[in-house]
Formats: sequence, C-alpha cells, structure tokens
Amino acid sequence: MLKQSKYKYWTMLADYDLDTVEVLIAGRRWVYVAYFCHQAIERQLKGMYVYYTGKEAPKTHNISFLFKKIMAAEDFLAHADWQLLAQGQDECEEYLIDAMFYHISDYPFSYKNIMSRFVDEATALDLYARTQKNITWLRNFLPPVEQVEQPQPQAASSPGGA
Repeated sequence: MLKQSKYKYWTMLADYDLDTVEVLIAGRRWVYVAYFCHQAIERQLKGMYVYYTGKEAPKTHNISFLFKKIMAAEDFLAHADWQLLAQGQDECEEYLIDAMFYHISDYPFSYKNIMSRFVDEATALDLYARTQKNITWLRNFLPPVEQVEQPQPQAASSPGGA
C-alpha cells in the first residue's frame, strides 16, 4: 500500500472520530468527547507521519511525540510552508499537551486523581473546537485527500506477448 493510500486511511479514521464526537456531544458524554478528540488528532498525526516519513506509524498514543517526529521529517522540512508553521506551531503544541492530559488520565495509575478524569461540558466543547482547528491547520501541510493520487491498476499483459 502506498503512503498516499495510508494517509487517506488515517484521515478517514480521523474524520470518523470527529463525527463520533458530534454524536457524543449530542448525548452529553463529555469524557468520551475528550477521548475521541485525542483519537482524531492521533490518527491525523499518524497519517502525516506515514505521508512524510514513508514508514508505518508507530504504535503510540503520544501525540506530542508524533508531532515532533513529523516536524523533524526531511520530507516535511523540504515542503513546509514556514509562515503557516510559525503561525500555528506553538498553539498546536499547547493543544497536544492538553489533549494528552485527558488521555493519560484514563490510565490505572491515575486512580488517585479520579475527579480529574471527569470532563465538564465547557472543557469538552473547548477541546473539540481546538481539535477541529488543529486538524484543519495540520491538513494545510498536506494535499487535500481528494487530490492524493491513487495507484492505477496496471493493464494485464496477454499471454505470448503484446
């Protein structure tokens, strides 16, 4: 599978997660809004990782780690819009730290801080708005999914030559 196809796959999953967030907002399931916001940004970053490194995405939930790997990738550095990068990098990095907090708080070692696991409506809606904004910003560094080239099937050769 080509990196373009993998990028489309990860982007499709990120979009599906964002759609799921809207359903969770309608159901007022704030903790899960935070969880799926993290999932959406993680999958967006994994798509970018595959696209810019040509390697499989690492099996990690650490979105700050993924972001740093992308920002250091040779192909990203060669094609990045530096003005756009300067306009949003700090804000995106701050958002990633916030999103990681809500993801990490779901792990067993945080049982002593159980109250921090609960997300209120305002926090969930803010996180969702920031997720949408940062995914849009990140996608500015990639071709639109609709324009990503799909591999063309090769014509089968007939037996015996031309």
